[in-house]
Amino acid sequence: MKIKNRYFLRLLFLIVAFSSYSQSDPNNLVFNGNKESIKKNYTRAEVEYRKAISDKKGQSKAAHNLGNILFENENYDEAIQEYFKTQKNSELDLERHSAFHNLGNTYMKKKDYAQAVEAYKNALRSNSEDDETRYNYALAKEFLEGDKRQNSQDNSKSEDEKKDKSEDKKENKDEKQNSDQNSDSNKEKPNEKDKDKEKDEGAGLSKQQMENLLEAVNNIEKDLNQKLKSGKKKVQTTKKAEKDW
Repeated sequence: MKIKNRYFLRLLFLIVAFSSYSQSDPNNLVFNGNKESIKKNYTRAEVEYRKAISDKKGQSKAAHNLGNILFENENYDEAIQEYFKTQKNSELDLERHSAFHNLGNTYMKKKDYAQAVEAYKNALRSNSEDDETRYNYALAKEFLEGDKRQNSQDNSKSEDEKKDKSEDKKENKDEKQNSDQNSDSNKEKPNEKDKDKEKDEGAGLSKQQMENLLEAVNNIEKDLNQKLKSGKKKVQTTKKAEKDW
């Protein structure tokens, strides 16, 4: 894997050979930019390339080389714009291939592997024999598949977590409902002590009533017995007196 990375980094910088078209530029703007770029005076080189683009002289060449400067300075978004201009305005397959290849490299830096795959694919349409482009294309596809697998695992993990949370929430809800039902049941149903107390109280009243009734009956019977005894004595006394007399 280290060999691939080192090889890939080496291939990232596909700088178009400046000497191939610097001499043919009418006003030498691209040529001047190329000289400053070789000296690594990137700010001056950028100025020359932008002048060439604004004058529309050697526009595709200037845009491509400006893209390379922006790429080296890690200004990837602007580099993408310049490479796009190059492939759009160029009539040469070699320039379009180089622009698409470097466009793919820039997307790789941004970790936008889907766009990188498409850029390398377009580069191969312009030059299918380029080994470096084929290698970078295969590498971009490998990174893209890795991203898809990772995203799939993350989504699956996220769904499992949501499911677990949903189940936990349901369990907590069920437990709360059971707790509420038990609480309501306890409120509606008197406890055994209260029942026994009510039973005892009910039994005590009934017994008292019975005692009162029995006492009343006894009193009545007592009164009757006394009256009967009193009447009997009177009868006996009368009879005896008459017999003696």
